[in-house]
Amino acid sequence: MAGNYRYEIVMKIFFALLTALTLSVISIPAKAAAGCEGTLPAGAERAIDTARPDIVLFSAAVRYYANIERCSRGLPPFGPDPQLRSAALGHSLFMARANTMTHVSNISGRRTLQERMRASQVSMRTAGENVAQNFVFAIGGRSISTARRGTCGFTYADTGQPVPAHSYASLAQEQVARWMASPGHRKNLLNGRFNRVETALAYAPDKATCGRIYMTQNFAG
Repeated sequence: MAGNYRYEIVMKIFFALLTALTLSVISIPAKAAAGCEGTLPAGAERAIDTARPDIVLFSAAVRYYANIERCSRGLPPFGPDPQLRSAALGHSLFMARANTMTHVSNISGRRTLQERMRASQVSMRTAGENVAQNFVFAIGGRSISTARRGTCGFTYADTGQPVPAHSYASLAQEQVARWMASPGHRKNLLNGRFNRVETALAYAPDKATCGRIYMTQNFAG
């Protein structure tokens, strides 16, 4: 009998970002070289593998888009730091398990940003952190529908076009834009005292949206 009915679920997704946590924020402009942002890493256009996400690739894609913002304002580009990436990944995994955005965890020795920097042996004088939550599919705050497309077969409600899953590049670009639109997060991205950044993601199952992604962006200088 259920087969005689069609149903449509329309969801409006609103993103809420926490206020960015910054240990030290002082902007020191510097002259940027032409093309200082580098290039988008090879493979970044691949869809994110939620079972085994490529954290190094994702972080490099985020750094590329972050460096576009910095270089266009005369700031030096961010460099990589494996220890910083380790700290970011640990906190993203915690947020995914807890299904919440937060700058504080209940993991002994990693409760605060300072503790996470120390535990990951990050060399630094100053540090900062941005966190965020997004979705596996590129919903982008638009209304979507699941009518007649089955599990995870979303379409945009206004156009009827299929909603694609995020690639590493599309998620990185969207997230940098969202952080830049938020004053606290923007301060971290444009902080002249930070010279390294890494961003890690972790997947959390969600029946309504077919998966959420939690991200931690750590800065050091």
